[in-house]
Amino acid sequence: MSNLKIGIRDVIKELDINKNKVEFTNDLNLFLNVIAFNESTKDYYDIVKEKFDDYMGKWELDIDISFSIISKYIKSRKLPYKIAKDEGFEQIKSEKFIISMLVELYAMKIIVENNENSKEEISKFIYGEFIKNGLNINEKDIILNDLDYLFKDVKLFLICRESLINRKEEINQSLNKTIGAIEKRKNIILNLNYKINFQENIDQYMKQESLQLKKRIEKLEKDVELNNILIAEYMDREIELQNEISKLQKYNIELIGYGQEQYAKALVDLVRNMNDSTNGNLLDRLYCYSKGYEEKSLIFVAKNLFNVLRQVGIYPRETIRIGENVSIEEYSFYNYRLNKDISDIKLCEGEVVYPAWFYNNKEILKPYVTIKGE
Repeated sequence: MSNLKIGIRDVIKELDINKNKVEFTNDLNLFLNVIAFNESTKDYYDIVKEKFDDYMGKWELDIDISFSIISKYIKSRKLPYKIAKDEGFEQIKSEKFIISMLVELYAMKIIVENNENSKEEISKFIYGEFIKNGLNINEKDIILNDLDYLFKDVKLFLICRESLINRKEEINQSLNKTIGAIEKRKNIILNLNYKINFQENIDQYMKQESLQLKKRIEKLEKDVELNNILIAEYMDREIELQNEISKLQKYNIELIGYGQEQYAKALVDLVRNMNDSTNGNLLDRLYCYSKGYEEKSLIFVAKNLFNVLRQVGIYPRETIRIGENVSIEEYSFYNYRLNKDISDIKLCEGEVVYPAWFYNNKEILKPYVTIKGE
């Protein structure tokens, strides 16, 4: 196999182990763990070859043939043990590597000392012992994945446990050296128990869980309190904004009503002024004239009408004298009111017939021009 990242199933398949796979896994796992603490000065791989038959002889495997796949498995799953043997614990830079070794060897020791086949109970016990000894690590770092095979069947568990008991001294030696390395690295003393007191372990675990839960609850309560404050502030601000919007809407309605009232008042005032006797009853006289009644002073009516309009700011202005001819070029027709469309004519002439009209000095109507010719 070319891939270095391999698992125990790959080893079993490559070595053609068809029976007692769990026992084989247990034997190989134990072998690769404890030989890392062998007193020999030889390196890890040399000891693997040298001691292979002592630990794995019943499987009738040729180490020279098997070594290729086993060495790949070592690099993939047992690298911390190889480094510890060949270079010393101090060369293991990753603390998780050392912790993983401690957890695995400690679990083997616990299984030897207790007839306990629950992975969860052993994990809780290890975590509780670590906490009591000031070895503060996350519970999720208590990983027993490489020992999963032990917990799948009670009968197989007992068979594998017997194999571990037969290597009890080597497990103790391996575990003690690992503990020593961690004590040196962390400058602490570890006094780990191996016999599980189930109630004490459960109580310790529940205490830790209770403390963590309490901290989480306190944090959540603070978060909820802060969120409530923020929500209250936002709601207060929303109410303020809604009140402001309501005030503005009311003001706009009042303003529109006021504008309509003023507009109506202005129209009424204009009608009254135009029909006031002092201005010659202009509307009355114009109405009668429109009905065919004779009006002798039409000029008087017209002059008074313009006087009334001037009073409200409306007046004519001859910006171009009436009767004057003007030249209307393309686009300049916008400066006039015209009697017909000349948008398709580039140049023509016309005559100013009506003035421009203004309201409060602002031109509201252009001079009126009639176009000459076709």
